[in-house]
Amino acid sequence: MKDYDLEEELAAAMRDRSRQEPSPSYDVDGLIGSVRQRRRRLRTGAAAAVVIVALGAGFVSQADHDRASVPVQASTASSTAMPPSPPLIERSSPTASAPASAPASAPVSTPAPSADPARTTNTLFLSALRYQNPATRSEVDPAAVAALFANESTYQRIWGTDSRGVTCGALVDGVLASGEVLLYQGIERLDQTPSLDFDGATGKVTDLTCTTVAGGSKGGDPTVSGFYGGLVAATKSGDSTAMATLGKQFVTEDLRSDRGQGPTAGTCSFTTPSFWLADNPSSGTLTHGWTVNLGGPHDFPIEIDENAKIARSCGR
Repeated sequence: MKDYDLEEELAAAMRDRSRQEPSPSYDVDGLIGSVRQRRRRLRTGAAAAVVIVALGAGFVSQADHDRASVPVQASTASSTAMPPSPPLIERSSPTASAPASAPASAPVSTPAPSADPARTTNTLFLSALRYQNPATRSEVDPAAVAALFANESTYQRIWGTDSRGVTCGALVDGVLASGEVLLYQGIERLDQTPSLDFDGATGKVTDLTCTTVAGGSKGGDPTVSGFYGGLVAATKSGDSTAMATLGKQFVTEDLRSDRGQGPTAGTCSFTTPSFWLADNPSSGTLTHGWTVNLGGPHDFPIEIDENAKIARSCGR
């Protein structure tokens, strides 16, 4: 078969095909309208996308600002439907204000050490003795005395205006405190014994009661009450010979001759004591001792030997 024959056959087949499947017709106006509508949709979608992007950017910016300036608050809605979301981690921002510093912890107050009831007793009765003596009344500080009591009302009830509530309503010139408190006028023991109650935490006085006891007895330590009570009584009566007599009765010869103390042995040179206070015995030796105050600024120790005489005084 020649080439032209083949071309002819192909041309005939194409004609037959075109007759069987006519070419489709097109609506030019509809096609143009469809293309325009599609273009409008594309433009609208693009504009919407731009708006969404802009809104998203603004939302992110506002969220950053909110996190920088407003603390996150817990939602008040019920959390039973779904577990709470983890807290947002705030990003540092140069415009964010510095967080407020936490308030400083209140200083822990350290509690004051408990006072010693024995020392309170000593101070209270020594203050009463000084206040009851006109020559030493000005030495008493009412505020310092009030501080020995648990409160103002207790101070007013017991101390009152003249301190006599401390000494069971009597003027006294001697107090011996050895756990039990004994009150003396001269060498005679009063028939009233004061008893103190203390606050367990502070050691301050909460109450004082007076109990009646058998009067007329020297009681306590006869050397202490006899010697110092006798000296006060002698001072009041003006008996100039009492010092030597009492010294021979209650002070050892060695102490009276030691360093030339003479009649003032056992008194640390107080020749005219107006009152006396002796508090708890304190000694680690075979002889027992007391701490005595005759109205001066300092107490002094004494020791009493087996013969009931003052063997050491004023530390020597």
